[in-house]
Amino acid sequence: MKISNAQRCPFTSVGYVKTQQQRLLESCWLTAKKKQVVQRFTQPNLEQLVSLLNDNISPDLISQACIEIMANLPQNINLAFINNLLKEPSLQSVAKLVVRKVLLQQHSSNLIALIDLQTLYFAFSVSKNPAVQALVESELTVFVDSQADLKDIVTGFNFLCQSELVNSPLMSLFLLSLSWEQVNAIGNYASRNLATEGVLQVLLQSGFVKLLPLVNASLNKIENPSSLIALMRRMLGDKLELLVDFETQIRACQGDQQACADFKQQLQLNWPKYEEQFASLRLIAGNAMTAKLNAIEISAMDCYSQAVFNLHRYYQHLAAKKLTAGVSA
Repeated sequence: MKISNAQRCPFTSVGYVKTQQQRLLESCWLTAKKKQVVQRFTQPNLEQLVSLLNDNISPDLISQACIEIMANLPQNINLAFINNLLKEPSLQSVAKLVVRKVLLQQHSSNLIALIDLQTLYFAFSVSKNPAVQALVESELTVFVDSQADLKDIVTGFNFLCQSELVNSPLMSLFLLSLSWEQVNAIGNYASRNLATEGVLQVLLQSGFVKLLPLVNASLNKIENPSSLIALMRRMLGDKLELLVDFETQIRACQGDQQACADFKQQLQLNWPKYEEQFASLRLIAGNAMTAKLNAIEISAMDCYSQAVFNLHRYYQHLAAKKLTAGVSA
């Protein structure tokens, strides 16, 4: 669960999580050696998972155990396991969490192509049995391009909001596919239809750094600004330390009221020094969305940002292939 909690934290790098996973693997091998048994990873057994769930083991713990086993199995076996898991009604809570956690894994870039958007919608939506039509619609919303009609964009945005996915990887993917003009229009629409916190979450997920001062100015209007500070960190990565010192970021994200006030004050004070450098940027974890990152740069990301980055890169690749095919035809 230490690994699971680290993956949720906007301040924990992928590299740190990978180190913890390696320690867990070494512990498994050591335990097996002491017991003089063969250490071998196999596809999780559904009947055993049902039994664990019936014994009141939390779905979060069960799903994390599955994920750590899957990290040592070929992707074709993992995909078969996920498909079987999704078909088992008694394990739907575990299935949702497994798919969510797969997105946060170091190998997520390989599995993203194998897990469609309908499955991701199932994993992140609050509904236990989303309608087939809803699943189809969820897939359409994220293929909006810069030439799309505003009416269609608003329809997609409303669908994600009604699915309670305002702050989710799917909303991030949707917003990152839009132009500045479209994001501005969505922001104005959201301000008339969502609570203040939801509006600010939407703005930050678009990746446009120039929106940071606007969000910062409203921090004191939000009862619990932790989600906004997490999104700021996920936008700027360690570049946020130019604006707010690291300890203040952490304490503010943990809900410390004085730290939240200090966070707002520091960002407001330091923004003018970096406005020229930052205002034109659109970032994920401090990286341009089109950046070709090396292994070190990827390991410096937090897990959630890496997932969004991989999702965006994959679906931009699909869109480019579709466009090329259209031109060729």
